[in-house]
Amino acid sequence: MTANEYFESIYSLDPRKIAERYKFLGEGISRKVYALNEDLVVKVAKGSEGIYQNSVEHYVFTHADNNFRKYLCPIIWFKPRLLIMKRAVSFKKITRSRFVDLRTIRPEPNSLNEINYYTSKFFLYYNDIRSAGSWGKLADENVLIDYGCTNAFGDYYYDFIFSFLRY
Repeated sequence: MTANEYFESIYSLDPRKIAERYKFLGEGISRKVYALNEDLVVKVAKGSEGIYQNSVEHYVFTHADNNFRKYLCPIIWFKPRLLIMKRAVSFKKITRSRFVDLRTIRPEPNSLNEINYYTSKFFLYYNDIRSAGSWGKLADENVLIDYGCTNAFGDYYYDFIFSFLRY
């Protein structure tokens, strides 16, 4: 079975079957996250908001240049209802802090400015970007694992963009 066939087989499952077969890692307001294995997670939309957040993450990841993509946990496969991403250890398991310090989250000297620039460019919700739950550790690098929440303008922007895209 190819990787795509494997991902399609997961996509064909009812969300209850996914919950039965895979280890539950956590959930947000609009998505549940399960471990497919030690290397991958699947984010399952609970409804239209989860579909929106999966779509935003996919859009950001596929439209980010390499300078920003280095901050993002890689997306491996996408359909609006399901998003498959590399598995990182959530900062929620590492720290008790509610927020991370964006000045020190990455070793790059200009990381704060870059993160702020791209957060603005992609209309991401700033408090979500600085939330400890939005970050994880992957191969000894701190990466954003949750970047699908947008600011008020982003809601309009992505609604407009997604009205033209067909997934």
